[in-house]
Amino acid sequence: MELTRRQTLGLAAAAVAGTTVAATTTADATPDRWVRDTLRRMTLEQKVGQLFVCYAYGPAADTADARNTSLYGVATPAEVVAKFNLGGVIYFTWTDSTKDPQQIARLSNGLQEASLTNTGIPLQIGTDQEYGSVVRVGPPATQFPGGMALGATRSAAYARSAGAIAGRELKALGITTDFAPDADVNVNPLNPVIGVRSVSSDPALVAELVAAQVKGYQRDGGVVSTAKHFPGHGDTATDSHTGIPVIGHTLDEWTRIDLPPFQAAIRAGIQSIMTAHIVVPALDPSGDPATLSRPILTGILREQLRFDGVVITDSLGMQGVRDKYGDAEIPLRAIEAGVDQLLMPVDPGLAYNSVLDAVRSGRISESRIDESVGRILTLKRGTGLVDHPYVDLARVAKIVGTPANYAEAQRIADRSTTLLRDDAALLPLSPAPRTILVTGYSPTNLAAALQARGATAVVKDTGTTPTDAKIADAVAAVADLTVVLTNKAWDTEVTDKQAKQQKLVNALLATGRPVIVVPVRDPYDVAYFDPAPTTLVTYGSTAPSMEALAKVLYGEIAPTGKLPVDIPTKADPAKAMHPFGHGLTFDPRRTRLTVASYNIHAGAGEDNVFDLDRTAQALKALDADVIGLQEVDVHWDVRSQWLDTLSELATKLGMHSAFAPIYDLDPPAAGQPRRQYGVGLLSRFPLIRTENHSITRLSTQDPNPVPAPAPGFLEAEVDVRGRRLHVYCTHLDYRADPSVRQMQVADTLRILAQDRKKDLQVLVGDLNAEADAPELAGLWTRLTDSWAAAGSTTGGPYTYPAVAANKRIDFVTVGTGLTVRHAEVPAEVPVAQAASDHRPMIADLTFRP
Repeated sequence: MELTRRQTLGLAAAAVAGTTVAATTTADATPDRWVRDTLRRMTLEQKVGQLFVCYAYGPAADTADARNTSLYGVATPAEVVAKFNLGGVIYFTWTDSTKDPQQIARLSNGLQEASLTNTGIPLQIGTDQEYGSVVRVGPPATQFPGGMALGATRSAAYARSAGAIAGRELKALGITTDFAPDADVNVNPLNPVIGVRSVSSDPALVAELVAAQVKGYQRDGGVVSTAKHFPGHGDTATDSHTGIPVIGHTLDEWTRIDLPPFQAAIRAGIQSIMTAHIVVPALDPSGDPATLSRPILTGILREQLRFDGVVITDSLGMQGVRDKYGDAEIPLRAIEAGVDQLLMPVDPGLAYNSVLDAVRSGRISESRIDESVGRILTLKRGTGLVDHPYVDLARVAKIVGTPANYAEAQRIADRSTTLLRDDAALLPLSPAPRTILVTGYSPTNLAAALQARGATAVVKDTGTTPTDAKIADAVAAVADLTVVLTNKAWDTEVTDKQAKQQKLVNALLATGRPVIVVPVRDPYDVAYFDPAPTTLVTYGSTAPSMEALAKVLYGEIAPTGKLPVDIPTKADPAKAMHPFGHGLTFDPRRTRLTVASYNIHAGAGEDNVFDLDRTAQALKALDADVIGLQEVDVHWDVRSQWLDTLSELATKLGMHSAFAPIYDLDPPAAGQPRRQYGVGLLSRFPLIRTENHSITRLSTQDPNPVPAPAPGFLEAEVDVRGRRLHVYCTHLDYRADPSVRQMQVADTLRILAQDRKKDLQVLVGDLNAEADAPELAGLWTRLTDSWAAAGSTTGGPYTYPAVAANKRIDFVTVGTGLTVRHAEVPAEVPVAQAASDHRPMIADLTFRP
């Protein structure tokens, strides 16, 4: 039917005002009747136009763009729709179609007006919104994890909810068709075009989640879902954008591997299926790609699988379909094969006229065209597009990117993060502030998430092809921890031809510093680096995925993702480095805390010369949240070069410090530093309070020592996730007098008793006694000896195996509520690099907030 001028103006006004107006082509109660009547009144030109889905340049329907003029001979998107009687359009970022929700919705209304004015038939508007690595509509639209991330959750419920929300958001923008989900089974790790777009390498898992996505998109979200790429693009090492892949599956293999997801999608009511530009000799020995294959599209998809929805080609501009035939012949062979819609021909005018000529010449019957147009009209009528072609601009913000939608995307991302290895026992990190180098591919989102947790993020974005200069810059960065993100680092054919991402990761690992390696796309990357002790995979780099990664790193949530694919070794693809289903976890209810004790002996090695840089290097290597220090010299002439040693170390390490003098060797003098000797504390956590308590001592400065109270028992309070932590540091006498030690233990217990019962307590220091000395029994009753509690330790039978068993120099003890995971004395370093002739002791602790 034709629109009157008044009707046309009314529709235009509705588009501008943003109100929802029913089309003047309102269907009758019987959908078939509307389809029959519409088909009967259409001209051949209009029918052929319905077969085409093309793009148009410009953010608004009336925006003139020279690219349109060059390609179509008309300037505006509205004129493109009208000139070719288009049945559909497709939105891309590069066509300026998806700048923001309001712009998209206005463009959709404008294009619908153009189509209704021209043919009286609403336009099918589609886009590729698979999420993950294929996204056309960015934030503030909700950004869900992609197919393989969903596979890592193993949750059909999440797959359906993601599809439902995505469908509702797209529909609010006037996008009526989503070319998703990807139903391919990615059994080839070297697949350059599918990869994480696929749910899994397991056909059953792909089938289950694809069916759930289809229900989400269509039943819950109200948009057309399109399963792709039939008959299955998962086992190829060739990108069909640039070449023609050949799938070597036998019929049995295809039936077992590739078919199940498409069967599941059809059973779930899929309304559209996209073809693949792949050759499958077992299904059609002619050598034609599936898009042009009648045995595949008609024989298998239509007749065997009984699919009677709309079949749409993948882009006809891809090399996989253009290798064998010319651009005028391709649309004809596609229609003859059983295709209904032709997506993005290289030369739209040539393709459109070629189909017209083929019908007029009798090569293709008009009844064959009617068959496809009937399906297309049925699709439009069945989804409500005929009755409601316009969207309400006032409702866009109420539907797109809502807090509830964001929260669901975050829940899904939280469940997808997969921990592959943690041999270095880095995870979870303690909540202590630290400096973290975030480098590699697109590190900004992760850096923001880490900074929100108190970290100082040093960002070095090196992209997918790092230069040697950027690699050197990242390696030279100073940080407590490095997180390096990779994107298809395995792909040295297209993505990273010189393997520079691999070089970056290996260079960072070679530094010996703590490094966490995270492929943020294909998990297969991990097989292409030197062995990385700590590796995770996120399957995507969007903000929700990076927020989920930060949560896992800090132990706010447990990693629960399970690999949806095998990760084969690089040397032997038949051997799995990590098998399907692999995924480590930990208890997120426990907060981690690392405490060290170190007698720095004035910061001197055997050369007895204080070296600030050498000392800082040794302390940094401990990677501890709290470090208790003994024998700290402050302003002590040549021993400390008149430096405030502890303050200098704190500045170099970016930590907070506290000092408690045992000996104050100079009288107060205005403007003069005082030589002091005592104990100190370095903490990544801000210090809430410090106090220097007195305990019984024997002064080594007195030729006739008498036990007496003396300072040098340092207390510092910090807050760790809502728990008050008291850290005490002491340096006890070198005189092995049990009676003095007994008094010191009594003093220690008296000081500890002042804390609230629910507070956490840690005592670090050095002690000249065997662990089973009877005078220490009261101390061990109140506190746990970390060295003994660890069960498995490294470094020898004592905390520090000094010259004798009763010189148990460094220790870390803990009070109720703290659990000892591990304790060790780190391996000795050469004297030239050592900051002390003592050795530190480190305890890895956890507690429940």
